[in-house]
This record gives sequence, structure tokens and C-alpha cells, in this order.
Amino acid sequence: MRSELTELELIDNYLFRQLDQQQTQKVETNLLVDEAFAEKVEAQRTAHRLIRQYGRNANRQRLENIYHLLLNEAAFAGQLKSLI
Repeated sequence: MRSELTELELIDNYLFRQLDQQQTQKVETNLLVDEAFAEKVEAQRTAHRLIRQYGRNANRQRLENIYHLLLNEAAFAGQLKSLI
């Protein structure tokens, strides 16, 4: 289990470009020769993308909720209408 966590940390550091040149070259060599490792890297890349997408959707929903709350505030709605 510990080696799996170490490998995940290495992959994350690679994907976030936090490795030095020597470590990066080692990871990229492993990507070329170890298909299982390459699949793990791609899976982690996909996980990062999905997490970012979920975060954007959550932020969009929070902003939309705030927008609707503000529109229900008479003072804000009046100020907004005066701008138009």
C-alpha cells in the first residue's frame, strides 16, 4: 500500500510539473517502457481533469445561487435596474 501511495505522489508531482529534470526524464522513460505505469498516469490525469470540472460546476452553481438571492433583494434589484 505504501509503494502505491509513493507512486501516486510521483505521478501527481509529474502532472503538476513539480519534479526536477532528472526525475521528469525518469518518469517519461517509464511511460515509454511500462504500459501499466502509463495507464496509471493517464487515469490520474483524467481524475485531475474531472476534479477541476466538478469544481467549476460547483462554483458556477454557487454563483448562480448568489445571483438569485441578490435578485430577490429589493435594494439590489433596484440598483441593478437603475444601471440599465
